[in-house]
Amino acid sequence: MPEKRRRDSIRPGDHIYSDLHHGIYVGKATVTNSENEQTEIYDAVIYFVGDGKFKIQAPCGRCGLSSRRLGIVITCLYCFLDGNLLYVYEYDVSYWTLFFSRWGTGSVHPSRPVDEVQETAFGYLRYQNFGIIDFNNCWDFATRCKIGHLIG
Repeated sequence: MPEKRRRDSIRPGDHIYSDLHHGIYVGKATVTNSENEQTEIYDAVIYFVGDGKFKIQAPCGRCGLSSRRLGIVITCLYCFLDGNLLYVYEYDVSYWTLFFSRWGTGSVHPSRPVDEVQETAFGYLRYQNFGIIDFNNCWDFATRCKIGHLIG
């Protein structure tokens, strides 16, 4: 089931992943760089960065990101991938298909509509507030945005 994807094959609201992260692809969005300047980018991704994923880097020429921080962040697809391959996490997949697939590539749960997925991701980004929800990692964040609850 997992196959490498091209940038032009992903759509806003997709749960994408690489070897490092899971996130929600949102497409066109405005990001704020380290100098507090806003820039519009066309390949934005919202994702959760936890302990162990923090790394200092030179400012990105696409989105202006100058360092990764902990919490929910928005960056360009290039920064999200960090040189790794792009995959799309599939939803509403049959149990039979999942049985013969690599673990962690899909879910039997159906996805919520794209507007709800993006609204949830932008809400978590804006408020940096998890409420009573405890994200352990970026996969928890992305699946919560896609299906509305964590998978236990």
